[in-house]
Amino acid sequence: MQIETFLYFHHAMIDFLVYAIFASCFFLLLYKDTEARFCALFLGTLLFPSCIWIIDSPKLSPQHILLYTYFLIEITKDYNFFIESIKKFPFKIPILLVIISFICTVYTNNKFDAKEYYVLARYVIELYGYLLASFIIGRKIDVIKTLRQLFPFMFILGVLGVFEGLFNANYPFKYICSAFPYYDGFYDLSSSINASDAWRTRTLLTTTYPTAYGTLLCGIVLVFFPMLKKIDISLSWKIAFVLIYLANLFLSGSRTGMLCSAIALAFWFTRKWHILIKLFMIFALIVTAYFSIQQVIENFSQETRGSSLQLRQQQLIFSVIQIAEKPLFGNGVGYLTKYIFETDAYGDRIKNEDILGMESILFPKLINYGFVGLFLYFTLSIWIFIYFFKRRDESEMAISGAMEIFAMTLFFVLSGNMGNASAYTYLIIGLLTGGILSSEEAEQEEKIAQESQMISLEQDVRGE
Repeated sequence: MQIETFLYFHHAMIDFLVYAIFASCFFLLLYKDTEARFCALFLGTLLFPSCIWIIDSPKLSPQHILLYTYFLIEITKDYNFFIESIKKFPFKIPILLVIISFICTVYTNNKFDAKEYYVLARYVIELYGYLLASFIIGRKIDVIKTLRQLFPFMFILGVLGVFEGLFNANYPFKYICSAFPYYDGFYDLSSSINASDAWRTRTLLTTTYPTAYGTLLCGIVLVFFPMLKKIDISLSWKIAFVLIYLANLFLSGSRTGMLCSAIALAFWFTRKWHILIKLFMIFALIVTAYFSIQQVIENFSQETRGSSLQLRQQQLIFSVIQIAEKPLFGNGVGYLTKYIFETDAYGDRIKNEDILGMESILFPKLINYGFVGLFLYFTLSIWIFIYFFKRRDESEMAISGAMEIFAMTLFFVLSGNMGNASAYTYLIIGLLTGGILSSEEAEQEEKIAQESQMISLEQDVRGE
């Protein structure tokens, strides 16, 4: 009896702590400054997996409640700035084209079914809303200062990730998901959660799956590592941060995360090198790849060693068959989840055991939205990359943004998009974009002020 009472109070205290964290994020959105509101959005997306719900019908997760609350507060408190930000949003054209293609998809499959348009509206807001929200915030705040505020929280999360890898047990995910009334994930919350394979350690911390954790780690590495020099904190803490997140990348077991991070960071470290040295390095990589590619393919093709090339071939054929009758706009929003997969947050439980989980974003985009939707998805990614790349000589934030969108797009193509991966990516990209635009506007205002001062001086000289 005493043991049961202890366990009851133990679970009750943990549930209380989880809800206290959620309430704290909510409080920050309501009453604190803009920097704190971004921290609330970002940490809410990190801490609360996409497989938990507070309300089941309509489904509302903690992170989505925070997102909708942010927009409600932003519109009511600073409506004019909100509208101005939409007008200045540099990615509105490709996103508008994507939305139009989604509408065509819904119309093609469901005509004027109001429920499907409601599903579409929520999908768009809960996908691209993070990009717009963080862009608005980025226009108001100092990005480096915000990263400094996030640093302690990210450090703690990194330490927890290392502990999960060392002890092969994930308690944060279990406790957070158990606290909410609705859970739709892959792992059994009644037992110890361990995502590791026989041949490699795998961690997921508070994400839905190790691959999703690899995406998150890749994003954190590419936004924090290049900015560490500017963040006002001691060198020892910076070194510890780097080592902890490199260890997390290794312990996550995400080969794609390690590859994408390595490629992007290689561009970062060699950005000031002479062009001849870069060409020599590219040549050396090509030669190395030529002599090792066969061994890599053989290792990657082993089905017991994670997702294989054969699996991806099966999924490609499956995707082409699925859109044979509707190649342009696909089968509809959420078709893959509703009719191919069982209801699951990230698609691991499925009805057709021959294709397993989708291993590339190409396949679900193709099945759901057709070739038009797939083309416009890459159009948006390229548009974002060009925006940052054109400003690479003016701002380190632009370099970080270009690496972020390049690495994340490559990651999604190679290993798929799971859990909150898009939310992480768009929160970071939107923040950097807003910061860059704010800096450009400040420089332009300073230039106008200097020109006005020069004109005034000239007029004074003529008057004399």
